[in-house]
Amino acid sequence: MSNSTKHGVKGRVYLTPEQVLLAARQFGCARFVYNHLLNFSQTRYSHNKTKTSPAQRSLELTRMKTELPWLREVSAQSLQQTGRALDTAYKNWFDSLMGKRPDKVKPPRFKKKSNRQSARFARNSFRFKNGVLSLSKIGAIPIVWHRRVSGEPSSVVLSMTPAGRYYVSFQVEQPLPVVGPASHRLAVDMNTKTFNFFNGRRWSQVSLPRPLLAALSKLRTAQKRLSRCEQGSKNREKARSRVAHICQRVTDLRTDFLQKLSTQLIHKNQVIMVETLGTKNILKNRRLARAISDAGFGEFVGMLEYKCKWHGRTLVKVDRFFPSSKLCCICHQKNVDLKLQDRWRCSGCHTEHQRDENAVVNIFVEGLRILAEGRSVLACGGTVRPKREFRRVPVKQETSSEVCGHAA
Repeated sequence: MSNSTKHGVKGRVYLTPEQVLLAARQFGCARFVYNHLLNFSQTRYSHNKTKTSPAQRSLELTRMKTELPWLREVSAQSLQQTGRALDTAYKNWFDSLMGKRPDKVKPPRFKKKSNRQSARFARNSFRFKNGVLSLSKIGAIPIVWHRRVSGEPSSVVLSMTPAGRYYVSFQVEQPLPVVGPASHRLAVDMNTKTFNFFNGRRWSQVSLPRPLLAALSKLRTAQKRLSRCEQGSKNREKARSRVAHICQRVTDLRTDFLQKLSTQLIHKNQVIMVETLGTKNILKNRRLARAISDAGFGEFVGMLEYKCKWHGRTLVKVDRFFPSSKLCCICHQKNVDLKLQDRWRCSGCHTEHQRDENAVVNIFVEGLRILAEGRSVLACGGTVRPKREFRRVPVKQETSSEVCGHAA
């Protein structure tokens, strides 16, 4: 395994008042070019039923700059990157329609001024030296770094969030942090209130911060004020900014918690077993959508995936249809009529189960079965009714929220 990989680096920048105006001009021109080229492609197809090639969109961009001189006031290469972004969006959509991509991709849509604004700068339109970034037509921008960054990026993206924060992001080749060897195995069961863990001997859990629930009252009040403001007024912009700041803080708190927890698990366990959840399908349930979004199931599993690849850990994915909660971990009888109660009694062996404890133990046993079959890293699946070859070991519940590092 290589000891270096491409890292996405994102740093916050603080622009001067003059640079804020220049960045707004760059964002506006990039958004205008994107929307114009998208409308150009859609119009040609509606009239002639022919697709617009990237070369034709590039010629249209050249014609635009001759007719609209204010487009020459911003970085020309950034506008070219905007056209290439539309080309990529179309390619991803066509590949999705032809079945070349496992996920479904929607067609390109017009960009709004109220959403996240961004502009990409190619190699010849920026200079990066001694932690200071110089962008074409904007100037030198000092970046707030939270870690040491080495390497030379091939492109840089300047973005502004709805909350008014400015960020610079790029990819560079960086050495991987050194992580010591580990021999522990850990199963993870996720629900809307806690993450539950089992390492073969002990069961423990960590309470989720649930930042959206904590900020829900403030968010509702801010959204009510926003809805009552007159369109286009300064008071409405202030109210919109307040809503955006609350949402940004919710996102920051959730991401910070999941990043720290996933890093802790990776550092102290060699094998991590998780259950694959159909998050998109679960979010269709209006009773659970808010709580599931607040927990960040998909984001957490995604962090485990790329961190396992970085550090040579094994992530075992148990099939989403595996009945981890309904299966008795003692006699393996399935309780098909199980409701959402916290505790239930098995009709076969009459053992009283704590729902979360029973589920995470079953995930642990199923993960061992998948490993015994010789599945590869990031193994997914398993049969719905597996053959049980492992016995349950005594479980001792921990009272503390410390999860990792138990002896397996």
